[in-house]
Amino acid sequence: MITFIIGAMPVEGQWIRDVVNTYEKDERTIIACDRGYFNTNMAGIIPDVVIGDFDSAGEVLYEHLMRENKNVIKLNPIKDDTDIEAALRYSFENTEGDIVILGALGGRIDHTLGNIALLGLGLEHGRDVYLQNAVNRVQMIPPNGELVLKKAEQYGKYVSVFPYMSEVTGLTMAGFKYPLEQATIKGFNTLTVSNEIEADIAYIRHQDGYLLVCETVDGN
Repeated sequence: MITFIIGAMPVEGQWIRDVVNTYEKDERTIIACDRGYFNTNMAGIIPDVVIGDFDSAGEVLYEHLMRENKNVIKLNPIKDDTDIEAALRYSFENTEGDIVILGALGGRIDHTLGNIALLGLGLEHGRDVYLQNAVNRVQMIPPNGELVLKKAEQYGKYVSVFPYMSEVTGLTMAGFKYPLEQATIKGFNTLTVSNEIEADIAYIRHQDGYLLVCETVDGN
C-alpha cells in the first residue's frame, strides 16, 4: 500500500498521473491538500480525500466538493499546522505503507523548508515519507540508519546528503564516486553535494544525527 499526498506547488499533470498510476487503485490512497486538488484535477485523478482550510482554494471549491459528495475534511484556518502536516497525520492514522508527497517542493521557500521538516514525523511514526517532484526525491534517515541504493533503480544521477538540525557522525558512504568512512559532517559547507553511485549497490550509514538524502536528476 502507498499514500500520495498532493500539495499545491506547481506540478505537471502528466507526471503526477504517471507516478500515481504506477500503483493500482486498490493499492493507493490519494489525499489532495487544499489547492492541491487542482493538481489532481489537472492530472485527471480523483482524490480519495481532500483536506484543507480552503483559505487558498476558497469557499467556492469547498462548496463544489460538497455538492459532488467528495470526502472533504475542512480545517480551521486558525491552526498551528499546515495542510500538508494535517494530511500526514491523517495518513498515519488511516493508511499503511510508504507516503509520497508531491507538489510540495519549490515555490515558497518557507513551505519547502517546512515540508522537509515534516519528514521527521515519518520517523516518529515508523513510516517512510518522501518528498518528490520530477527532478528530486528527498528523505530523512534516523540515527543508526542505513539506506541501500541500487544503481539500476536510482532516482537521478546525483546523491547529496546533509545533516539536519545537528551534526551527523559516523557517516559511511560506500559504492560512491566519493566514498566516506566514519566521517562527521556539521553543515555550513558543500562537501557532500553531488555524489554519484558507481557500484551496483551503494550504502549510506551513520551513527548519530538526522541525515537528509537528496536524489537529483541530472541537468537541473
